[in-house]
Amino acid sequence: MPSDRSASLSRRTVLAVALAATLGLTASACSSGASSAGGGGDSFTYWSMWKQNEPQAKVVQAAIDAFTEDTGIKVSVQWKGRQVVQQLAPTLNTSNVPADLVDSSDRFAYAQLQATGQALDLTSVLDQEIPGESGNTVGSVVPASYRDLNTDEGTLWQIPYEVLTTQVWYDGKALPDVAAEPPATWDEFTALLADRKKARGDGPLALDSDIADYSAYWTYYAVLRALGPGAFGKAAADPTGKAFEAPEFVAALKRVQDLVKADDFTGGYDGSKWPAVQQKWAKGKSDFLLLGTFAPSETAEFASPGFSYRSFPVPAVNTDGGKQAQDISLIGFSIPKKAKNTDAASKFIAYFLAKKQLSGISTEAKNITPRADIPAPAELADAQKALASGTPVKTLDGVKETAAEWYTKVFQPLNTSFITGKSSAESFAGKLKSGTADYWKNAS
Repeated sequence: MPSDRSASLSRRTVLAVALAATLGLTASACSSGASSAGGGGDSFTYWSMWKQNEPQAKVVQAAIDAFTEDTGIKVSVQWKGRQVVQQLAPTLNTSNVPADLVDSSDRFAYAQLQATGQALDLTSVLDQEIPGESGNTVGSVVPASYRDLNTDEGTLWQIPYEVLTTQVWYDGKALPDVAAEPPATWDEFTALLADRKKARGDGPLALDSDIADYSAYWTYYAVLRALGPGAFGKAAADPTGKAFEAPEFVAALKRVQDLVKADDFTGGYDGSKWPAVQQKWAKGKSDFLLLGTFAPSETAEFASPGFSYRSFPVPAVNTDGGKQAQDISLIGFSIPKKAKNTDAASKFIAYFLAKKQLSGISTEAKNITPRADIPAPAELADAQKALASGTPVKTLDGVKETAAEWYTKVFQPLNTSFITGKSSAESFAGKLKSGTADYWKNAS
């Protein structure tokens, strides 16, 4: 589904709320870890981002049932939906926090828990043994590269159980040559696009440009592949905006401009309404779709008979022998700092990360887990391979957390105009410069 377009906290707002929240905390709460912040060993309350009929919820419920049977610890679960941490936020600095455990996407957990000083440090949970797996601990089954993305100022504010990444998707049955040898460089990629455009008489890239996030990924990846991790985020945080007009940044933007000018995007993309083009792609009307690992499950009902989901990362501008950065988002567990039953909640985290329980995220929910020993579903095998061979980096360099309002109010509108051919790379860069400077001036 399209990324949540609800308003997020700006960095200024986040810091203000964090200061207020911090003033309300006791010294003991500030220093406590998962094993000491609260008691409660026989029950806990769990608020989840899933709705009860979703595949992930069914996997979680099965684990809860087994957990209670094995440990005697009762779990009161509430299926809150995607706004779960936003619903929890008003209670976090009170003496009656209603949830001991919450799961959410990483950016919302950061904004509502960590940035406001209300996330319990889960570092001690890493030492807990995985039930039924002799010698395995939470820390040994969840890679440090993922944990590091959810660690801020020494606080591990989330432990992930599901990993999402972005890939270029295609039908391996229709494009066996691509499946045999995916493009490894940007030049190879653009040459492939030219061949496919000639073969089908239309642009091979599928895009519903009315979803600003989907358009943003083309620009972000052009920057990531040319300038490396952090370049996009650094430019977003530049109070002068000058970083956007740097020659190397404009050169990256021109690669996207070249795609637009070459008509590499399928006809009508600039006036499409999601999911029109995405569904046409699944029916074979275009070749490639840049989307997250939810693409197969989201398009399966529209796919042509025998559609074989294959994918590859957006190719690098050049190959230098280094590991290619893989843009990821994480879904996982957090514990509010003032939760009353943290011991029981942390035990469930360790229990759920057991291969026996967590495998359901792959087999039933059709997603990738952080455990390397749990194979991804067949349609996500290429994506899991890319994650294993690359270096995980936070999606969009984390600007949705650190500069959320800049991203939605400044970048997204300008980028949508750019990717639909209404402005040049140079003009786009200039508008980003002035818009960013104005934004941070008003935000200070």
